[in-house]
Amino acid sequence: MCGIAGIISLDNPLPPLERMVAALHHRGPDDRGLQILKVGERNIALGNTRLAIIDLSPAGHMPMTDPETGNWITYNGEIYNFLDLRWELERLGHTFRSRSDTEVILKAYSQWDVDCVKRLRGMFAFALWDAKKRELFLARDRLGEKPLYYFQGNGLFLFASEVRALLASELIERRLDPTTLSVYFYNGFTIAPHTIIYGICSLLPGYWMRVSLDGQIRETCAYWEVPLFRQDGARAVNVDMEELRQELARATSMRMISDVPLGAFLSGGLDSSLVVALMSRVGGSVRTFSIGFPEKKYDESIYAEWVARRFQTQHTSILLGAEDFEKWLEAGLDAMDQPTYDGLNTYFVARAAHESGLTVALSGLGGDELFGGYLSFHLVPKIARLAFFGKHFSPALRKRLAGSGQLHGPLKALHIFDQEIPKGLELLAAYQLSQSLFPQKELDSLLEERLLPISSWFGLPVEFLDFLGPSVKDDDELSQLSRYVLRLFLGERTLRDSDSMSMASSLEVRTVFTDHIFLEKVWKIPGKIRCQGAPHKPFEARLAQPILGNNYPYRRKQGFVFPFQLWLQTKTMRESIREILLDAATCRRIGLRCRQVERIIKDAALPWSRIWALYVLAKWSAKNQASL
Repeated sequence: MCGIAGIISLDNPLPPLERMVAALHHRGPDDRGLQILKVGERNIALGNTRLAIIDLSPAGHMPMTDPETGNWITYNGEIYNFLDLRWELERLGHTFRSRSDTEVILKAYSQWDVDCVKRLRGMFAFALWDAKKRELFLARDRLGEKPLYYFQGNGLFLFASEVRALLASELIERRLDPTTLSVYFYNGFTIAPHTIIYGICSLLPGYWMRVSLDGQIRETCAYWEVPLFRQDGARAVNVDMEELRQELARATSMRMISDVPLGAFLSGGLDSSLVVALMSRVGGSVRTFSIGFPEKKYDESIYAEWVARRFQTQHTSILLGAEDFEKWLEAGLDAMDQPTYDGLNTYFVARAAHESGLTVALSGLGGDELFGGYLSFHLVPKIARLAFFGKHFSPALRKRLAGSGQLHGPLKALHIFDQEIPKGLELLAAYQLSQSLFPQKELDSLLEERLLPISSWFGLPVEFLDFLGPSVKDDDELSQLSRYVLRLFLGERTLRDSDSMSMASSLEVRTVFTDHIFLEKVWKIPGKIRCQGAPHKPFEARLAQPILGNNYPYRRKQGFVFPFQLWLQTKTMRESIREILLDAATCRRIGLRCRQVERIIKDAALPWSRIWALYVLAKWSAKNQASL
């Protein structure tokens, strides 16, 4: 796991590259590398900070070159099938000088060109300079576990693992992106391909890009998509559960390859318990980490401890209270590469795991998206039907209904009439509304006039709508919803937060349920079967039963949620929130109307997430000196 950075330019790229690499030190404290290539009048600069996990020797140093081709690579991630690929490449005549997966990517590219990414099983983001074609090839993994940001303009092309590293180059204006601000206020996080900074883009998951020597983007291409579910009656009835268990076990064991200490995050929920149980089958004592809370309503630590005892793990449990939260809060906010109202839970667990000596931790992220682990799987189809039948209402009635919607509770569903919904997109609009912090009507009053009209649809940038493929549908409604949750909640929120929050502590997180081979097998099962009983995941419980055993304390889904609603009510937090959000200069910086912000703060009935999202953005923009 590493941090990557690079520049294509006419001017001397070394000073900005050094600043970018310095900003990525936390992602790779074990090694640092810079490489400047001169090609005619142009400069290609590649940088890397390395968190050594496989082949700890200097042979794994990056940027790395392939002497046979003259190609160079800077790479972040883990290729779990690299040994199989290496064996195949050796049979084809390639020789290796290290034991690293980095060199496998170099050789795979020389053998299969851009199609090499289709053979990679893992999480990755890399930039490879092709000496023969005189172009830069960039690629990102299928689900978006590893980030890859870029900026293109004025003959410059820059890329990096973090937005803040690109800002550190001092070649990009620290200007907040108006479209992304509206997207953030709607969702509580940013959505690709835009970022919070104007001009900085995110390469979409499952895509690669070719960039010419003059810094122009030649081509962007999708090499993988979530497979479409097509109805097959025989397969729907005869689900091969054992095949799924074997594939999940294989995905888990592949993620245990490491030359450094490895463990797992354990909440006690079904996903993380299943991962820990499969890890214990591989052999050796598994190290596990969990967080508990004094507030019993939120605490799941007793279930995590049961799993730890059952599978004889070396378990560390941390009790986190309001005072600890306030003490660690600034460091947690510093860890955010982009503002997000989620993610601090990962920061606290990752920090504890790292301080206990771990470098790698496995996680159960992704299981909820595949098996219906959210209440939205139950509610969204109902809201979608309201949207569908509402098209028969008069425009005046729809407008009146939308105006009576609230920010939370059942009447929030009436905001489905805020915007026009093209035929076939009712389910997507309903999902977005169900997750929204500030629906469109509320945004109209919350945002300053200079941010209106908003160029997004139900909180989605138009480019992301194209990425979702609105004209292509699964044959099963819950499969379609699972696709949206996978791409939006997991890809644009959870995985991104997990990466930035864990790498802030120099900890690599590996997610088992995102394995694309396992996912493709799961997607052959109708959503109405694998996502039934939302959010309690009875299908996954049946899948896990032979692995976890009959005594596993299976229970109704609770979810790993911090007691924010309580902690934000402490005197210290209330004063901090009011001081920051009611400051006129702060509101202007991020485009908010102070009077509306004050109204929101005074509304005691509002869920914590609304106020917290505003607070996080204000803090992030101040820390990173960014404004409209």
